[in-house]
Amino acid sequence: MTFNKKTWFSKEIIEIEEGMYRFAFSILKNDTDVQDAVQESILKAYKNLDTLKNKSKFKSWMFIILKNNCFEILKKRNECVEIAEEIVSNQNDIDLKLTLWSVVQNLAQPYRTTVTLFYYEDMSIKQISKITDTKEDAVKKQLERGREKIKEVIKDENFSRH
Repeated sequence: MTFNKKTWFSKEIIEIEEGMYRFAFSILKNDTDVQDAVQESILKAYKNLDTLKNKSKFKSWMFIILKNNCFEILKKRNECVEIAEEIVSNQNDIDLKLTLWSVVQNLAQPYRTTVTLFYYEDMSIKQISKITDTKEDAVKKQLERGREKIKEVIKDENFSRH
């Protein structure tokens, strides 16, 4: 059985596409721009698939491409724009999750991106470091500060857990 590049690529994209949209939205905060960034990234990745040396690194590679496309879009529109799910202990509390998502979306960069990749995309510090081109210690600090800022907003707004 021969390796079918098109089939393999399609399966990999299907597995990460929802996360790609979440990640892009955490940066762009605009559905149209998100759709553009994701589609451009998929096309660019497919065209350059032969440059991917290790297929097991596909997700990280894809998110790097997506991040770059998102920031290109931000440069064009001259604007900037993620979540600490660990705060949510009750998985069924959708309202609280949506509230937290909203809080995270209002974090400044780079906290939004770092928090989103860590909590929503289950990426390691090392992977986030590579994607964001930031030292691992800086990523850890961004996560710490992002969590602190989320907790401050929740405390200030008197959010309560049900």
